[in-house]
Amino acid sequence: MLTRDELPPRTGPWATRFDSEDALVQAEDALRAAALQNHDLAPILTFEAVYGEGRNCLGKATAIAIDPRRPYTPSGEVNYVHADFSTRGLLFGVYRPAAEVEDTAGPENDLDLWNTTVYPYPGGYEEIDPVTVPLADLGLEVPGVDRRFVHFCAGMLGVEAVDDLGMLRETLDLAWPDYQDTIRAGLRHLVANEPLTVEQWFALTYVQFPDQRELRAYLAQVYAYLFDDFEAMPVAPQ
Repeated sequence: MLTRDELPPRTGPWATRFDSEDALVQAEDALRAAALQNHDLAPILTFEAVYGEGRNCLGKATAIAIDPRRPYTPSGEVNYVHADFSTRGLLFGVYRPAAEVEDTAGPENDLDLWNTTVYPYPGGYEEIDPVTVPLADLGLEVPGVDRRFVHFCAGMLGVEAVDDLGMLRETLDLAWPDYQDTIRAGLRHLVANEPLTVEQWFALTYVQFPDQRELRAYLAQVYAYLFDDFEAMPVAPQ
C-alpha cells in the first residue's frame, strides 16, 4: 500500500493551520461528534457552527495563498493574501473506523473512530461549497446518494487527504452500512453517468484532472480499490 510519504508532496491553493490548540480541539470535538451522529467519515462544518458568528471566528485559523490575480507585487515579491475566516470558513475532518470496532452496525463512540486529519479551509471564493451546494447542481440528486457523498469527494478525495486513501481502505468495511452504501452508490453513479466535469471536480476538491476520461478512470479505480479488492491505491494527478 502506498503511503503519503512515498508520494510527491501535494499542495492545495491554501496553506492553513489552526492558531491555537484550543481551536483545534474544539474543531475536532465537533467534527467527531458530527461523524458519529451522521454516520459520516468525512464531516464538514462551518466555522460559525463551531465557533460562533462573525468575530468569534477570528483568531481560530490562518490561511495563506499566492494571489492568482496578481502573483507578484510591482517590486517583484510574491504577493501573499490571507483568507478572512469571519466571512466563510470550513472545517474538514477525515476519519476511519478503528480496527477494534466489533459492532456490525459501525462505530458507536469516540474510541471507534481514528482521526486521519482535521484542517481548516477558507470558503466563499470560487470553489464549490460542499456544505451548501444543492445535490442537483452536481448531478448527484439520485437514489442512494446524499450529502455525505459530497463530503467524501471534497474531504476524502480532496487535495489535503486524497493521498491517505489507503488508510481508509484498511477498515472501511467496519464503517456504518448506510455510509458504505451511499459511497458505493455515488461512485457508481459518477463512473456510469459522469455528471461532474473536470472543472467542477477541481472546484470541489482542488485536484486537477487533464480531461473527463482521466477523471472517470480514476473514480473507477477508487471504486475498485475500496469495494472490489483492487490492490493498487489510485493516485490522483499532482
